[in-house]
Amino acid sequence: MRVTNDTMRSAFLAALDDARRRVIDTQRQVSTGLRVNAPSDDPVAAARIAQLDSSLSRIDQYHANTIFARNQLGLEEEALSEAIGNLQRIRELTLQGNNASASIADRQIIAAEIEEHRNALLAIANTTDVDGRYLFGGYRESGTPFTVGADGSVAYNGDQGQRTLQISDSRFVAINDSGADLFQRIEEGNGTFVLSAGAANTGTGTLASSSVVNPASWVADTYTVNFLSPTSYEVRDSARALVATGAFSPSQSLAFAGIEMRIDGTPAAGDTFEVAPSAQRDMFATLDRLVTTLEEPSGNPAERARMHGDIGQRLADLDNALAHLIEARGEIGARVRGLDQQEALNADFAVHLKTTLSSVRDLDYAEALSRLSQELFGLDAAQQAFARAQNLSLFKYI
Repeated sequence: MRVTNDTMRSAFLAALDDARRRVIDTQRQVSTGLRVNAPSDDPVAAARIAQLDSSLSRIDQYHANTIFARNQLGLEEEALSEAIGNLQRIRELTLQGNNASASIADRQIIAAEIEEHRNALLAIANTTDVDGRYLFGGYRESGTPFTVGADGSVAYNGDQGQRTLQISDSRFVAINDSGADLFQRIEEGNGTFVLSAGAANTGTGTLASSSVVNPASWVADTYTVNFLSPTSYEVRDSARALVATGAFSPSQSLAFAGIEMRIDGTPAAGDTFEVAPSAQRDMFATLDRLVTTLEEPSGNPAERARMHGDIGQRLADLDNALAHLIEARGEIGARVRGLDQQEALNADFAVHLKTTLSSVRDLDYAEALSRLSQELFGLDAAQQAFARAQNLSLFKYI
């Protein structure tokens, strides 16, 4: 095969171009500090880098979600803390109002202060975050969750939704609670049944403690305790069927249907007391009933007995509301702890991903600089060889 000058020139130029390209690629790596600057540099590594970058971007978003969730939960915890403080103060005032030495004027003053705390609770239930979104409206975060009707009752306008944020590939955390769950669904009485005294009672019988002693015997129904005389009673269910009878003495516990209830004082013949299954009532309605009870006249022994019995039942409802909010606050604390734990896991995972990404993408400067030196030397040698080859001609030797 005949090798012409054009063939030699083309081969030399191709070799020079390849050497120059290798030098340029290595110089670009050294200037950027990256081994892979384009998918063509290493297609397999480029795909791995894209996957690692995507994972790191997700972790960055999870971190932002965690910060937002912690702020929202912090606002909710602070609001519930204020609500608990108001309820505790209301409980103290209720105990003062239930004192036998408190006068009607004293109880009216106490009722007025309780009403102020009730209004404060309503304001807390309508708390907003820094962006003006209502914390306790469920998904309806733009509308006022609790409003007061014409009759003074409080209505909930939100829904039961609970917003969540993703804080890892498989974990979500709730960042709010429905106002209905927090402020409305409060069990009455002892959580199983609730007591009330007849409005027409004329004796001094006062409702005291109550409890479930045999859950298996309890049948959820409305029972009426009728006093046939100050020393005898009967119990009938909602169908007027006789459930129990017995003799009575003051501060005695009456037992029937798996429960016990104590009545202090001396009921009169014809007095009645009702036992009904516990329902759920919002704390605003409980406070309204408490204020009404404190403001009612209590000029005779029967009225005072009925008032003390009613206040005692409202105290039980307050205790339920307090326990409910304290439990909710504890749940928020558990979510915050979960955020902290997941954030630590995400941070550890991010360090691992960055280490892996560095090993795949970053440049080994020592190796690259040594390679660049060799490539520059090779390019220089190729250029000199090409220059000498250009002068090869038989005519120079004739």
